[in-house]
Amino acid sequence: MYKLTYRNAQGRMVTAQSFDRAEIQKLANKARRDVPDPKVNELRVREIAADETTGDFIWADCTADFTR
Repeated sequence: MYKLTYRNAQGRMVTAQSFDRAEIQKLANKARRDVPDPKVNELRVREIAADETTGDFIWADCTADFTR
C-alpha cells in the first residue's frame, strides 16, 4: 500500500492511496508537472512496511523512488 500527498496549484493538500505502484508513479509525475517547485508541492510518498525491531507496520518514506 502506498500513500501519496502533495499540494496542488491552488495550495490544497491532495491525498491518494493505492496498492498499484504505477498509479502512484502517475500521480507523482502529475504533482511534479503541475507544481514543479518541490518546496511548494511538498510531494511525499510513503509505503507500508514492517518494522524489523518490533514487527509493527509503519509508513516508510519512499519519495526518492518516485522522483528520480
